Amino acid sequence: MRIESTIHRVKSIRGNVAGYVASFGDIQTYEARATKPEALADLAAMVEFRCGHESANVKVVTVRGHVGIFSYGMNGHVDVRHIWPDGHVSLMGGCRSFQDEENSFRLHVAQHTWDGTLADSDILPACLQREFRSWCEFQLRYRYAQSVLRLSSGDAHGYAMDSSKPWEAQTAA
Repeated sequence: MRIESTIHRVKSIRGNVAGYVASFGDIQTYEARATKPEALADLAAMVEFRCGHESANVKVVTVRGHVGIFSYGMNGHVDVRHIWPDGHVSLMGGCRSFQDEENSFRLHVAQHTWDGTLADSDILPACLQREFRSWCEFQLRYRYAQSVLRLSSGDAHGYAMDSSKPWEAQTAA
């Protein structure tokens, strides 16, 4: 197996080359080897193991019947496997941290399990409540534009994009 890697010299206290280590992304050999080919062989074995078993860092989050499994991919980005209540799996990936990916997963689940109100979501952290409320208001304006105003899908979308538009029938006082 040929891997685009970086070879580093390991020097002794006296400054002599004591061996070599190889790295690829966030994977690095730990023991110095006498030759570059030995270091590359160790790296290849690590990459092969990681491909078969993925990351040792795994986080599992269960929210409202949805399961998110977070792990690092080969290049250090976070892979997310979303297991839906019906059993199908979707794979997403990003370049963010575990926490950012978990927040994105929670927002996604909150949107799919939304109860049709403007109430805060109990599964979201405080930093996402405003974004979720804005999304809810858009959905309510869109529904109002389609069901009450009888606008086409495109026109209802345009109506819903304007946050100054009402999302429920105005009652005369």
